[in-house]
Amino acid sequence: MDLPLVRAYFPELPENTVVQLGWLGACVRSWNERINLISRKDADHIEEHHLLHALTMTKVLRPAKGATFADLGTGGGFPGLALAIVYPECRFTLVDSVGKKINAVTAMADELGLNNVRGLAVRAETIREKFDYVTGRAVTALPAFLGWARPLLRPGAQGQPANGVLYFKGTLWRDELAGGAVRPTAVWPLDSWVNRPFFAEKFLLHFRAPIGGR
Repeated sequence: MDLPLVRAYFPELPENTVVQLGWLGACVRSWNERINLISRKDADHIEEHHLLHALTMTKVLRPAKGATFADLGTGGGFPGLALAIVYPECRFTLVDSVGKKINAVTAMADELGLNNVRGLAVRAETIREKFDYVTGRAVTALPAFLGWARPLLRPGAQGQPANGVLYFKGTLWRDELAGGAVRPTAVWPLDSWVNRPFFAEKFLLHFRAPIGGR
């Protein structure tokens, strides 16, 4: 799959990385014909709605070598698989309670030769490991997601930003956190990096570990 938008908005990515991201897009399209990984209406917009969206995180994320990630509710493998391609020296655990989705994303990781990816077909609440970063993309309301992420996080700074949650969300994040004590450490509007209508009113939020109670 050719990726003109990725090339335009992420000129810093090496050519071999862009090629591998194109293979990822092709894999997602192929698997989506067999099982419902992404919405059918998105199948013709994989580059913009999934690859480009996931890659916006790379504008601020500079993980240390060996940093560990848990991508909760990974679905079709986003942002986890895209990040695993960009950061081959980090380790990614893709988590989803739907077994057929994890089977698909682990198969795609194998097809792409990503030896830094593993899949877990479990609920987040059952995981007993610790990670430097927890990622997610509009999986559920923020209080619930932060509740899942909190016990999985290892405090510290294995890169920039510091260890914590990196979460994609629309404008509802303000309402969802209203009245609570938890606030994001940083909020980045995605359209400041990708000036296209799809990215309007979409944000990347960072919550530094440890995250306080609800």
